[in-house]
Amino acid sequence: MRLRWLIAVCLLLVPGTPRAATLIDAQTGFSAERTLVVDGRTYQGKVWAMPGKERHEQAIAGLHPVFLLRGDSKLGEIVLTSIKTVVEFEIPAELRMLNVAGLKQHAIGSETVNGVATTKYAIDKSVPEGHAEGTLWLSRDGIPMRLAGKFTNAKGKVSSVRWELSGVKTGPQSAALFEPPAGMAKLPPEAIAPLLGLKLKGGGR
Repeated sequence: MRLRWLIAVCLLLVPGTPRAATLIDAQTGFSAERTLVVDGRTYQGKVWAMPGKERHEQAIAGLHPVFLLRGDSKLGEIVLTSIKTVVEFEIPAELRMLNVAGLKQHAIGSETVNGVATTKYAIDKSVPEGHAEGTLWLSRDGIPMRLAGKFTNAKGKVSSVRWELSGVKTGPQSAALFEPPAGMAKLPPEAIAPLLGLKLKGGGR
């Protein structure tokens, strides 16, 4: 799995303001199991969130990177504990494409997803980089329980994405979950990209 698609799913519902960089605009803390299906391939992972902060864990290329995202920054961090390394990257602008508030204007029904009541919203969004369409199942607390859609880029290539949460547990999450461990070396994205199959764009705070 190419790293950009994990980031894309994590950020698919990002508000389009320059400061915003996260998918989950939840009003409550929670943890959950996450199933991610990208172009027919399934990946299991975990997510933790507090308002303005997220942690995503996913196995990629034999590694187990941790993605740390913050709502007040366009930058994210990839923590590779096995090699004691943190990589800072700039979240691509085309991934900060959908506004949750805007989606709430297109409610198309309600449904319970894995025990959580949700409202369904239609996704139909065009940006210079392409077009996204699909459906979002959002809880009352802003938790994206399910997403099913596709993105057609400017060259006509279509990619499908499905996201679903289960085992959701709401409540405060430890602040330590959203910070890199002490003693980690910091490297530029280019230094670690070959391991993850992608060249990322870095940036400074």
